[in-house]
Amino acid sequence: MRVLVSHCDDRPSEAVRFRAAWLRAGGEEGEFVFVTPSTAADVSPPSTAFDGLLLAGGPDVEPRRFGVDPQPGVELRLDPARDALDLELLDRAAREGRPVLAICYGCQLLAASAGGTVVQDLERAGKTGHTVPEPKDRQTHDVIVSPNARFLPAAGGRFAVNSRHHQAVAEPGDGLSVAARAPDGVVEAIEAGTGDRFVLGVQWHPENMSQQEHVAIFRAFRSACLRRAGGRG
Repeated sequence: MRVLVSHCDDRPSEAVRFRAAWLRAGGEEGEFVFVTPSTAADVSPPSTAFDGLLLAGGPDVEPRRFGVDPQPGVELRLDPARDALDLELLDRAAREGRPVLAICYGCQLLAASAGGTVVQDLERAGKTGHTVPEPKDRQTHDVIVSPNARFLPAAGGRFAVNSRHHQAVAEPGDGLSVAARAPDGVVEAIEAGTGDRFVLGVQWHPENMSQQEHVAIFRAFRSACLRRAGGRG
């Protein structure tokens, strides 16, 4: 099985954290193939098959990707090459029916790819307490999971997450629905609203968490990838 993991060129430590999370969920060494904008031509040419796509966290989504201008006074850390790579991979995953797990920035870009929108700065929108960068596994707040959530654990319940983002999904976009919110109403997870394909975006970082709810996310994603691969390990 081959799962592409897209991350930024300047964040090589992502590979260590995601491998550890994958192993906690029952994954095997060698199932992940890491790709960045600088390695994409060699690692993931159009002819190369993959069984799932994982978008790691990263920069801020370029506002033009969701049809607006940058908000005056908001400091944005942009990576147009990462945006372009991930949008291309999301498009291909959709065409080929591949499972997708999108984390933090990836969740926001997933929404933008479906015509959704992003809150450019939560503090300016009056939503505080979502940017707690360290320690990476700190349980910052709960998420309230929709009773209709299809791919998240604890449907109709709640569990604690870490939180280190200043942006969030505003509108999830066509074919996607809100799967979880923070107590203050901020969108914390989106997912495919219909169909059998596993498509889930979460705003927190489950790769840094060892509690069962977070491990379950990777386990469910891996199961979907294995089904798409026809049961190959």
